[in-house]
Amino acid sequence: MTSMKPRKGTSLPDGPGELEVLARVGKSLLGTIDLEEQLTQTLQLATAALGADRGSVMLVTSGKGILQVMASSGLPSSASGAKKEVGEGISGWVAVNREPVVVHGDVGDPRFAGIDPKIISSISLPLIAEEKVLGVLNLVRMKGERFSDGDLALASSLADMAALAIEKARLHEDLKERESRVSDLLGAAIGAQERERRRIAADIHDGFLQDLSAVFLKAENAKMLLARGKQEEAVRAINDIQEMVREEVMQVRNYIFEVRPPSLDNVGLGPTLNALVDRVSTDNAIQGEFVDNSGTERVSETLETILYRVAQEGLRNVVKHAKASGFVLSLDRSDTELTLMLADDGLGIDPEKATSTSTRHYGIETMRERVELAGGLFYIGPRGRRGTEVRAVLPISVA
Repeated sequence: MTSMKPRKGTSLPDGPGELEVLARVGKSLLGTIDLEEQLTQTLQLATAALGADRGSVMLVTSGKGILQVMASSGLPSSASGAKKEVGEGISGWVAVNREPVVVHGDVGDPRFAGIDPKIISSISLPLIAEEKVLGVLNLVRMKGERFSDGDLALASSLADMAALAIEKARLHEDLKERESRVSDLLGAAIGAQERERRRIAADIHDGFLQDLSAVFLKAENAKMLLARGKQEEAVRAINDIQEMVREEVMQVRNYIFEVRPPSLDNVGLGPTLNALVDRVSTDNAIQGEFVDNSGTERVSETLETILYRVAQEGLRNVVKHAKASGFVLSLDRSDTELTLMLADDGLGIDPEKATSTSTRHYGIETMRERVELAGGLFYIGPRGRRGTEVRAVLPISVA
């Protein structure tokens, strides 16, 4: 036989004993913010207060589709972690209908088939906080008297208090996880910055400094030639110096464009990416195309910088590793997102390499870190039978 009472908010018991129980329970539940400890305490306090022989706390997991036993008492070890779909059995019905259920003895209702006939009485109550069903509290008596209406009222009050405490513990757990994630991303950002600085330092040392040293030596040679009266040879040396300086100025301009192109600030992301594609195509004899569907409205400087860096690193990989004959870079805008996609027809990429966090693939990690730090989504992987695809999706709200 079953009896069901609608849940219409908390019903506080009137007896002094029940109020004392609630006060003790409230004090105990407020004493911890650890979720696992909170669940264990909830079950211990509820079984003690209601004289139950068995009990379990089930929480909604996997979105809203699964109920899982997160704490149990008096049940076999196999019950720990057991799962059932929301809507299945008594607990599932309680989660869907947000009402408590009291069951006495053997159950004839086909919805609740499979209940142990040796059970004298059981109560299942929804754990609700902020209008959201967190899970179900189950209490069972294997002997003694059946649960009464007074027991149901006390259990409902306990369930309400426990739901608030569990929600608090969950929020605290989510906050700790978020803080850990932020800390990891901050460390990754610092690492990416340091790698970028090392690359710039290496470029300056191996390129500009050596070239300037060559100019210095050429100037010293011109001085010696002038001192010896060899004016024609000195003029030729000075002409060589001028040509070297001219080339060096061009290299510096190109390097400035690579590090931070002025056009990114002046005209925006689309035209700058178009210029980048032209440079990469011309300098490396590769067929490149840029497709701009982003419109003319500017987005934040941060967002433009992130997507430019991703395009830059992606094209660097196309040139160095892909052995591609062509590529397409596209920029698309929706009401809420900006999507950058780079597709080439090269050798492709090993899926394991695409997801590896090895420092040998720090270029990929740098792209991923930039995008995820800004709350976006990053993908790199094979493109059909041939080639590689890089995709970065970022919210326009990035500031």
